[in-house]
Amino acid sequence: MAAEGLPVDLELKKAFQGLQNKLIATKQQVKVNDAQIEGLKRQNQHSAIVKSEISSLPNTTRAYQGVGRMFLLTPKDQVLKALDSKSKDNADKIKNIESQKLYLEKSMKDAENNLRELVMSKQKR
Repeated sequence: MAAEGLPVDLELKKAFQGLQNKLIATKQQVKVNDAQIEGLKRQNQHSAIVKSEISSLPNTTRAYQGVGRMFLLTPKDQVLKALDSKSKDNADKIKNIESQKLYLEKSMKDAENNLRELVMSKQKR
């Protein structure tokens, strides 16, 4: 009787360890995703503020756009288009990261459910 109980305990222990490792890795990835989303949201806020400031300036105002470590004289409308494009790209990235986050959370729940089913099946034996 004790011999039967020992392999089951080892099997459950391995399953618990596997789930724990997966949960830790998934939680870390969710935190990384949250940090990325926050960074992108901050970039969008910055772009919106810059856009509103540039929009209020007269069309004759000289505008410079940062390119690497230098600034290029750029027409105001091109600067505004670049800011819009950056905001749209960030919004798309946020959607992708949020979908990854939902997938990770779903996989965590699935792993937990699989472990519960394993425990229930072992208890029925």
